[in-house]
Parts: sequence; C-alpha cells; structure tokens
Amino acid sequence: MIGSSMMFKLTILCVCVAAVSASIFSSNKCVRVPDNLCAVVYDDGGCNGWKLDIQEGEIMFKWWDPVYYWYRNDIEHVSVRAGCSFTGFDDSSLNGESMTIRAGNKDRHVELNNEDEFEDFDEAIQSISCSCRR
Repeated sequence: MIGSSMMFKLTILCVCVAAVSASIFSSNKCVRVPDNLCAVVYDDGGCNGWKLDIQEGEIMFKWWDPVYYWYRNDIEHVSVRAGCSFTGFDDSSLNGESMTIRAGNKDRHVELNNEDEFEDFDEAIQSISCSCRR
C-alpha cells in the first residue's frame, strides 16, 4: 500500500510532467511582425502551422483562386504589427460579418478561438483588409 507522503510526491511529479509536456508540445512560436508587413496569419494557434505574410491592402480567398483558396476558412491565429489594423470577413468579397484586430504600440497576437469577440472567425475568414497608420 502506498503511504500518503508517497502519493503526494507522485501527484506532484505527475503535475510537473504534464506541465512540461504541455509547454513542449503546444509552444507559442509568435515573433515580432516584420516592419514591411501589416500582419501574419497562421493555420494553428500559437503561431504554428503554415503562415501567410499580409501586406497592407486587401486579399480575397476565392474558392477558384489557385494561390489563395488554400487559406480560405483556415486561419486560426492573427499577429498584427504595432500601429496596424487587420479586418477579417466571413465572405470572400470583403463583406458579410467582420471583425477587426487593432495593435496599439506593440504587436498583437490573437488566437481567434481563445477570445470571445473573435471566436466566430476561427477558421471562417474568407477575405481580409489590413492597414497601418503612417
């Protein structure tokens, strides 16, 4: 039979192993958004998976577009450069429902499904607009 002291030590050990495993397997790879970009979008939370560099301007992820259709309804994480605003739309022609992520004096990294105001756009963005103050 295991004593209470041994059970406590095993519990602490299990918690520590779980915490270390979680940080190894779901590490956040978010980095500073380069000065020449407005934003960077990613396939997975924590700035993981594929990434797409977003210049200032607009992109429509049309189903028939051989370059951009891959990104349609697949964005889970958005990193916006300081001083910039990223708007995502749930329609492919810059219309429909929209959400805007504004970055103040520092870059803003948003995992869409982790924030109430953006969760409806997790894997639902079909067009984007991005601009930066001059």
